[in-house]
Amino acid sequence: MKGAKMGMQTSEESYQNHDSLIDVSDKLFTCLVDKLNVNTAYVAKKEKNSMDVINSYNVDKQIVTNDMSVEYTESNCKYVLENQAGVQYFTNLMTNLETADRTITEQLQVKAFLGVTLYGSSGKPFGTLCVMDEEERAFSEEDVTYIRTIADVLSFIIELDETHEDIGLLSVPIIPISTEIAVLALQGNVNQTRALKIMEDTMDYAVNHKIKHFIIDISEINRKGFAFSELLDRLVSALKLMGVDVMISGVPTNLVSDVHMSQYLAQLNLHFVQSIEDALSLLGYELRELH
Repeated sequence: MKGAKMGMQTSEESYQNHDSLIDVSDKLFTCLVDKLNVNTAYVAKKEKNSMDVINSYNVDKQIVTNDMSVEYTESNCKYVLENQAGVQYFTNLMTNLETADRTITEQLQVKAFLGVTLYGSSGKPFGTLCVMDEEERAFSEEDVTYIRTIADVLSFIIELDETHEDIGLLSVPIIPISTEIAVLALQGNVNQTRALKIMEDTMDYAVNHKIKHFIIDISEINRKGFAFSELLDRLVSALKLMGVDVMISGVPTNLVSDVHMSQYLAQLNLHFVQSIEDALSLLGYELRELH
């Protein structure tokens, strides 16, 4: 919905990580538009500066499409996400003093709008579930309750999708540097299931490739907690017993600021560096830009 600076454009991003959300919303959209007597329903994801439509449904007139992206400040979703109650509705966007003169109102030519916030696994807003219609519509409390119920279901699906992404895409990213050096770039969230896989795969890799130096980068770790600290302790201890030298790079600021975690990291008795580049430099490697 980003276009000519303030209007609409198509989004080239794919949302393959939200397949389940698309499948479930496909089934729920028909119930939603029928119950609320509207033409259009859609799910939009909040990106840094835009609201990008992930999935949409139109009964008759095509108002919203799956490739639409709207600048956040120009979107109707802005009113939803910035409302403490997580809901916003307008009987007529074209006559309301707050929305009448906006570019998106002129482009879509719709009147009725109702939206609620969708949440992800972190509990932070993921985006919105919205409905729209060309005719005026006075939404009732029953309507709001119904769309909130649908939103709760979709928020649960979003959480499942994001958890699956954590385990599948960020499981054990091992980067070989040389025949004796490798980097384990830990990312995302660490739970018990993922910690076990990281242990198994890292140990197998160290043995099979006769690794002498492992750089464990934790700059992209999102959450601290027991699973993460236990993993780091067991992994470092096991690698040391195998005669593998271990360095830790990229300690996130949220871990440094945590007193207990800082004390724990200090007890590991390891060499800490700011970045992978610094670790490689200590091992006699120099990163150069290719021309």
